[in-house]
Order: sequence, then C-alpha cells, then structure tokens
Amino acid sequence: MQKFAINTLIMTIIAIAVGFLVVFAIYSNKAAVGQQADASSDYLIKQIEELEDDAASLEKQIIDTRSQIESLQTKQENSQTIISNEEKKLSNLNLMAGFTELTGPGIIITLDDNTEGAALAKKTNPSTYQPENFIVHDKDLLYIVKSLSNASEAVSINDIRLVDTSHIRCVGTVIMVNSTRVAPPYEIKIIGNADALENTLYECSRYKYLIQYDMPIKVEKTKDLTIPAYSGVYSAKYMQLVPQDDNE
Repeated sequence: MQKFAINTLIMTIIAIAVGFLVVFAIYSNKAAVGQQADASSDYLIKQIEELEDDAASLEKQIIDTRSQIESLQTKQENSQTIISNEEKKLSNLNLMAGFTELTGPGIIITLDDNTEGAALAKKTNPSTYQPENFIVHDKDLLYIVKSLSNASEAVSINDIRLVDTSHIRCVGTVIMVNSTRVAPPYEIKIIGNADALENTLYECSRYKYLIQYDMPIKVEKTKDLTIPAYSGVYSAKYMQLVPQDDNE
C-alpha cells in the first residue's frame, strides 16, 4: 500500500513536470511564431518603404521627362511656325517673281498677221505693196502689254510668261520673247479684272491703230485663265548686296 502511494506520487510529479514542459513548449512556440511574424512585418514594411521611394523617384523622372517633352514640343511648334512663315514668304516671293503658275479671271487677246489683206494689196497695187504693213511687229505686242500693265497681274505671250526683266524684240523677221521665238497667231493672256483690262485695251492707241489697218485681233473675257510659271533665269550684271556692318 505504501509502495503504491509512492508510485502514485512519482507519477503525479512526472505528470506535473510533463504538463509544465508542454505549457513551456506551447509558449515558446508562440513566442517564436510571434518573433517570426514581427520579423516578417518589418521586412514587408521595409519593402513597402523602398517601393514607395522608387515610386516617388519614378514619378519625379516622369514629371521631368514630361516637362522636357513639353519644352521640345514648344520648340518644335515654334520651329514649325518659323518654317511655315518662311515658306509663306518664299511662296509670295516666287509668286511676285513669276516662278509660280497662276490662274484667275482675265482676257485673251489673239493677234494675227493680215494675210488676206496682204494678198489683196499685192494683187491690186503691187507697186505700193509693203509686206511689213500686214504683219504683227514686236512693238505691237510690246505696246499692248505695256498699256495694260497697270491692270495686269500676270501676262504671257504664246504661253511664255513675262516678268520685269522680260523683253519683246524683233530679230530679223522673227519676234523673240524671253529669247524664245514666237510665231503668229500671238495669244496674249492677261490675268486681272477682265472688264478693266478690256476697257483699257479699247483705249490703247496701238489697239486702235491695228483695228484701223484691219489687223485680225480678237478679245475674249474669261473667268478661268491659266498662265504658266516663268522658265527663264534672272541675271544680275551690276547690282550687288549691300555689305552688312559686323556691329549690327
């Protein structure tokens, strides 16, 4: 009986000890898990902070890049505006110089030699017949063009564009326009106010002279007239650019 009591006491002590060990193990495991959780939380927080720093850095780079892009776009727009303005200036200069094909309203004056009158005069009065009286001369074309210059915006003779440096002259029996030979019938195209051009033409002394001598001449008003660009060259023998002062 006494031996049984001793064994029971020993078993009880062992059970208590085991219980303490189990409880200690549980608490130790909870502490370890807590420490791991704390360590994991710290790691995640650090990672989040690093990501936030990276995001802030990227955001700054985006802002800087966007600012650079906007600056480049502004410069490009300014450059495009400058280029566009210069292109307009060049276009206007080409227009004024005659290097551009033009279209618009105006008149067409067709002037031809009086072959029928020449044949009749030669047949009826051969002794007094003078062939030069029945052909179109360079001065006829020149005087008509000059008389209409104030109302003209563009002029061509037989589709040869006239500009400020153009010439109409006779070389032997041939009329030259811009060093190009032209032959009758002579078609003078003029862009401008058709009514004003027609009225001015009818007041031109050379036109009246040609009508008086029965030279075939026809005048046509049109709303859609095309005059080609000047195909010659501009030559400067004497004029020079004025030297620019370096201090300017």
